[in-house]
Amino acid sequence: MDTELSFEAILKRDNNWILFKELYKNRLPENVIHETEKMLACCTPECGFAKYICPHCGNIKTIPFSCKSKLCSRCGKKHTDIWSQIVSEKLLNCDHRHIVLTVSNKLWPFFIDNPSLQRILLDTAAKIIKKAFSRTEKVTAGFILVLHPFGDDLKPNFHVHALVTCGGLSKDNSRFVKVNYIDYEFIRKTWQYEILTVLRKALPQHKHILNPIIDWCFKYKTNGFVIFADRVIKGSKKATLSYIARYTRHPPISKRRIISYDGSYVSFSYEAYGKEQTKTMPKFEFIKAVLQHTASKQFKTIRRFGLYSRRSSVKYEAAKDLLETCCKPMAKLKDFDWRKNLTAFTGKDPLVCDKCGQGLTLFSITYSDKTGALKTIEKDDWFYEDIPTKHLETFPQDEKQRWRQICMPAMPY
Repeated sequence: MDTELSFEAILKRDNNWILFKELYKNRLPENVIHETEKMLACCTPECGFAKYICPHCGNIKTIPFSCKSKLCSRCGKKHTDIWSQIVSEKLLNCDHRHIVLTVSNKLWPFFIDNPSLQRILLDTAAKIIKKAFSRTEKVTAGFILVLHPFGDDLKPNFHVHALVTCGGLSKDNSRFVKVNYIDYEFIRKTWQYEILTVLRKALPQHKHILNPIIDWCFKYKTNGFVIFADRVIKGSKKATLSYIARYTRHPPISKRRIISYDGSYVSFSYEAYGKEQTKTMPKFEFIKAVLQHTASKQFKTIRRFGLYSRRSSVKYEAAKDLLETCCKPMAKLKDFDWRKNLTAFTGKDPLVCDKCGQGLTLFSITYSDKTGALKTIEKDDWFYEDIPTKHLETFPQDEKQRWRQICMPAMPY
């Protein structure tokens, strides 16, 4: 396996990205071009950079910023780590269940490049889970839904991952009721009925194609659509997050799965039916297969409902207080730290002088403004410039508080 291979490397080799753009120039959405070109500029001066100086020997070191593209495996990992840290503060101190809701592969083509229908998948999944929890005793559960539009083989495979509390808050907010049994037959059949019904209403112009598929689903899928819900994630917050974090935002294919590229074909591995498989595709088909799963800029693939909804703060606080009095506290995840992560990955502290080994001092930042132009500010200007930035974490600890006063905090690499 070529350890240097990645999706980014394949795009750069043999002018593949330039040739691909020319081949599909009238069919590539603007957001796909934007996200791809951001990824190709990741950790280069085009994305901006911070300059550090060694106060002992005068050596200057430049640290480029990351791209934060949805296609970048490096930034996807970082985004997942940060997201997991944020969500860990929100998770209730109880067991959770991981449920996957799928739809028939005959319906997948209708969801491709259709954010409104993809949103329907999430809304319908939320509706079904709410119904399942109110069948025996009316309780408000908390659940986080993640839309996953592809399979490991890069083909479209629309399904929803749900992280659901094993219980919910009573109607009068006085008790947290544990729910150990969920009627999965009800979920399967109701999920199928609701999805098919809402698709029929949403796509009247395609009824000549859709109606035969719906009739086939009702005739041959008598047990409803397939769901996977055989796991209860007990106890630790870390174990709970490890299940859902991998589905938050990562590119369709990781570096470790790409086996070879010979200039014309790309081979990669994927898992199917519990076994590792290998697939080989012409390079432009491979690139197209990866890029087709780029979400539109405004579309939210992660949504929170029930107790985890932003509109349920009163119920959430009530449930949190009830659980904290009767359950062992869950361990807090460590805060994301770009410097520690980079040191662990490379074996070298990025903020130590390469020549003399002394600590570096930040003295300037070059960032991309809203127009895409690069703008530089130096240390003497920090108290006078009133600009937003996404590079708070590059600052030494003693500079952060002053920078917060004039800038919007965010995360660089």
